[in-house]
Amino acid sequence: MAAATHRLLARTELTVRVSQGTPGDLATGARTQLERVDGVAVDDLEIAGLQPGLNDTTVEAVATLSIDGEVGVGQDTERFDPEGHVAERLASGFGVEPERVELIEPAG
Repeated sequence: MAAATHRLLARTELTVRVSQGTPGDLATGARTQLERVDGVAVDDLEIAGLQPGLNDTTVEAVATLSIDGEVGVGQDTERFDPEGHVAERLASGFGVEPERVELIEPAG
């Protein structure tokens, strides 16, 4: 099935687990972890809280993200849930847990 690509811009509240061995500061580590998720680019990231752990630190963050979204041709694009799509995409990343996703606008 062919797919059309849409760029989504979303403001998210999420937690990201950053390994203690990650180079740089926690904001850089969270950004790197988020950008490991396929199709995700971090436009802006603010740390809202921290929870230290034995091997990692859980970073609570508010981020503006650009996400490549695919909608399969033949799918009902009227029923496409962009917030749900972004949340699923983020949750597929290791150590990333989206709490809230708000679509800002389709970016293209």
